[in-house]
Amino acid sequence: MFLRYCLLAALLLLPASFASSEDLLSVYSDAVEGDPRLKLAESKVGIGKALQQQAVGNMLPQLRGTGSFSENRQDLEVGDLSSGGRDSFAGEKYSLVLSQSLFDMPKYFYWKSQKQLSSQYEAEQVEVAQQLMLDVVSGYFEVLEAQDSLALISHEIAATESLLRQVESLYEKKLAQITELLDVRASYDALFADQVSAESQVAIARQKLQELTGAELGELSQLSDDIEFLAVEGSHAEWVEKLLAQNASLASLQRAVMAEEYSLKEKKASRLPVVDLQLSHQKSDIGYENSLRPTTTTDYIGVNVVVPLFTSGVTSGRISEASQRLNMARYNYETEYRALVKEVRDALLQVNANVRRIGAAGKALESSKRAHQAMLKGFTLGAVTSADVLDAQRNVFRTRRDLDQARYGYVLNRTRLLKASGMVSPHELVQINEWLIAQPGQSIPQP
Repeated sequence: MFLRYCLLAALLLLPASFASSEDLLSVYSDAVEGDPRLKLAESKVGIGKALQQQAVGNMLPQLRGTGSFSENRQDLEVGDLSSGGRDSFAGEKYSLVLSQSLFDMPKYFYWKSQKQLSSQYEAEQVEVAQQLMLDVVSGYFEVLEAQDSLALISHEIAATESLLRQVESLYEKKLAQITELLDVRASYDALFADQVSAESQVAIARQKLQELTGAELGELSQLSDDIEFLAVEGSHAEWVEKLLAQNASLASLQRAVMAEEYSLKEKKASRLPVVDLQLSHQKSDIGYENSLRPTTTTDYIGVNVVVPLFTSGVTSGRISEASQRLNMARYNYETEYRALVKEVRDALLQVNANVRRIGAAGKALESSKRAHQAMLKGFTLGAVTSADVLDAQRNVFRTRRDLDQARYGYVLNRTRLLKASGMVSPHELVQINEWLIAQPGQSIPQP
């Protein structure tokens, strides 16, 4: 049911996508259809419901019917009361037995544990769906960041090539030294090695995203430059409260703890008496030791009481095992809780740091571009060397790369924060998708 909800939500959100490139929602829709983790989680939910149904059925009336048909031969020995002989006859026996537990605490606690287990699987399903949303956002923007890095290197190669042509021209006119020419050429050649590395990073990032969708990717929409990156409000304590209230992973582990608590109670309750009510209706023409007798109908009602007296340590061993399993469940919960608290703190600090970093990197980029233009003019006039121009050029691309990393980091850390607090949803993907534009590469200006 939850898997169908995710798929329906993704399909309903698709009309907002762009026709010329794949946006976040279209990738998410493919991931919902193709990711096996969602289907596995849905199967676990089905198993949980089936186990709960079985546990309920164990406490309800049980009715069984039996029938037997037999051919019998009876040899009578000669004695004081018998003259001997042989008798053959057919026999039929039918019975209908209804039983109902009146007092059976192990069955009751088993049902309670299975109920918690079913809720645990449902919470795990929510966790898997939210993790998929985070994986899609993370994979999508890793591709964009890798593509932007490759595009920046391509622009840097073009800019360095232009500078190299100028230095070669000056060298031919005896206006530049050979060391200056070799330095620019070495920088130019080194950029191609960086380009190869960037191309491999793009391929790796795209393959990682395709693993989620199970389909080939087209061109991805880019992150717009016209986004107002706002700091996330709320203190760390407030976000931890949201984590405790809404995180699906934590809720799943809490249900696991409760399931083990009821399992321990079930094992302890096995020392108590079990009381059953039994009603039976029987019709038979076979008597004791399959002897022939007139057809008889027997109705029976009784109360059976079973008292466990001695189990040679089996019950104690089961109680000890259940107690240790409960401790393990509690430790798992505490471990996950601490990890999530750290995740919330780190994501909250990083997303707000990204906001400040975006502002600082934007100013640094404008300053570096002006400095680069000044260096180019100075180089034309002979006031600075090509090394000074190269340093200014590298600074432009470095600050642009820092700005891109801060912008993508904001989106990823914000999504991480919402995921850890249990608040990420398809509607959050819609908001991120509105930040995208359908013109790949437009957000990377040349210096």
